[in-house]
Amino acid sequence: MNRIDFSDRIISAKTIVIKVGSARVSGSNSEVNDFLFHLAKDIRELRDKKKNIILVSSGAVAQGKKILNELGIKKKSSSVPERQALAAMGQSKLMNLYEGIFSKVNIPIAQILFGSTEIGTSTGYRNIQNTFNQLLDWQILPIINENDSTAIEELKLGDNDMLSALVSILIKADLLVILTGVDGFLKNNKLVSHLNEITEKDLSLALGPEGPGTGGMNTKLVAGKILSSVGVLTGIINGKEKGNLNAFLEGKNIGTLISSNKKKLNVSEMQTRELFKLVGDDNV
Repeated sequence: MNRIDFSDRIISAKTIVIKVGSARVSGSNSEVNDFLFHLAKDIRELRDKKKNIILVSSGAVAQGKKILNELGIKKKSSSVPERQALAAMGQSKLMNLYEGIFSKVNIPIAQILFGSTEIGTSTGYRNIQNTFNQLLDWQILPIINENDSTAIEELKLGDNDMLSALVSILIKADLLVILTGVDGFLKNNKLVSHLNEITEKDLSLALGPEGPGTGGMNTKLVAGKILSSVGVLTGIINGKEKGNLNAFLEGKNIGTLISSNKKKLNVSEMQTRELFKLVGDDNV
């Protein structure tokens, strides 16, 4: 099957997870505000089309670094305690940014911080699912981030790429769209428009992080590979280009589509944990 065969599934996707990386929310204030304003407008349009939207956003650590710089305090290292402290400082600033922007398009938001600990038990797993479902029922936009400020170590989720895949499974999403700073997955400097399967060679060619985040193309492909195994589509598109998100969701040939010939599966709690053990997080 080629990419055009999946256009109808993209267009008809009802529940969509959108992932925003650190680089999109860590530039100058004008750049960040401009990006978020256009993102909010796009999400408003999607909501008006009766789509369920969930936003996964990195950027708390990057915002914490901004505060530290404003205070004239020099960061000494990249230790876990420092990253936790930066996340604690930056999370409220990040959410204030989102609150200010989304209020302009009349979209109320809610913050959810979680990771492997929160879904490590059946009760926690169900609680997270119930929270998502209730917020969507109330038409509140959930904005999710990894709980960096209290995690003993990072969850190996690659700047929230894996977290966005986990959220997609938890809420039974039809589609994950990852907004990044490049046009998609490049092979020999050429855009790969469609991946029906992801090989070890593809993963070896995928670059690591080039900006302030901890992810890179490799973790995005791994996230897509996990979701394709359960019948969920993944799009990797350039979030810097205005209009790309809605153009992709209208079936336009933008970015890289990671597809699956499988129908979307109803993944159990145990199956979810097993899937995410594949990426090396034995706590999930």
